[in-house]
Amino acid sequence: MDEFVTHTSWMRYVPDDASVMTLSIPGTHNSCCISGLLGVGKTQELDLSDQLNAGIRFLDIRFTHYQDNLCVHHDVICTEKSYVDILTICFNFLKRYPSETILISVEDESRVDDALGKFAPSQIACRLPIADTATPGKNTRSFEDTFNAKTWECIEDIPLFYNFIAAPPGSNSVVTSPALTSETRLEDVRGKIILLRRFEGSKGVGFDLSYWPENECFRSAALPIYDIEDRYQNPGDDDKFDYVVAHIEKARRGDQNELYITFSSAVGLTAHGYSKKINPRLNDYLAESPPGRIGIIVMDYFEEPQELVSNVIKANATTGLTGTPGR
Repeated sequence: MDEFVTHTSWMRYVPDDASVMTLSIPGTHNSCCISGLLGVGKTQELDLSDQLNAGIRFLDIRFTHYQDNLCVHHDVICTEKSYVDILTICFNFLKRYPSETILISVEDESRVDDALGKFAPSQIACRLPIADTATPGKNTRSFEDTFNAKTWECIEDIPLFYNFIAAPPGSNSVVTSPALTSETRLEDVRGKIILLRRFEGSKGVGFDLSYWPENECFRSAALPIYDIEDRYQNPGDDDKFDYVVAHIEKARRGDQNELYITFSSAVGLTAHGYSKKINPRLNDYLAESPPGRIGIIVMDYFEEPQELVSNVIKANATTGLTGTPGR
């Protein structure tokens, strides 16, 4: 395809003993939002399969929990994708490219019209098959229980996740999974998904990102330590770019045991307006920067310009990549 540079297996160039925390990883913001009303609610042009083929290895997934199912929504926009759809795409990609790992941030994000129940515009417009429950429109279990049940439904006991193991629904067994730490090496996670948990859940379920103040640059209040730049509410073009560059430089200097995530995305009326101004400047900045850990860079419309993902990947000093298409 000619609309993006492919990097289907760029991680195979990174040594097995590289710490996951020290990688520079391209990602997408609201990864499934490829449609919207007059551009509102839309953050990406390419679907998940194309994103992964382009080298994206961090996915930002926001679910609404409705009738014991997990559906991706953004405000009142239904993406018509379920959690099972996303897992299937990731499973098929990793089966084909076992050198790679995918980090998935999962958030419990209620629909803005949630109080309207089955009459909500976002629900009426959604064509996903929603499971019937004893009380239509209501959940009979927690978000975490549904996440576990849907994971099991899709993959059962296939070890697709590194730091989360699903149990059969109704099981009382407690299964311990490895934790993502500074000791986690790339060889440990190749062919697997790393769960970054932005929902309230049990200890040991993924990497805990549940402390997340709105529209801020912040550090976690407790272990595990992560540092996030996420000021997105119409910050102004120059200010947003300055925020992004400052946080990337902070990641370069920061503790190699900590996780750094920089959102280059922002929104005024639409996300595309910001991406058209920020992405080219970010691309030029990265092209002129020396190799070194810059953390996870989360973008809207990442394929504009084409070299942007390549320049994030090249920050991994040991990849040997030059921006040419991967295999």
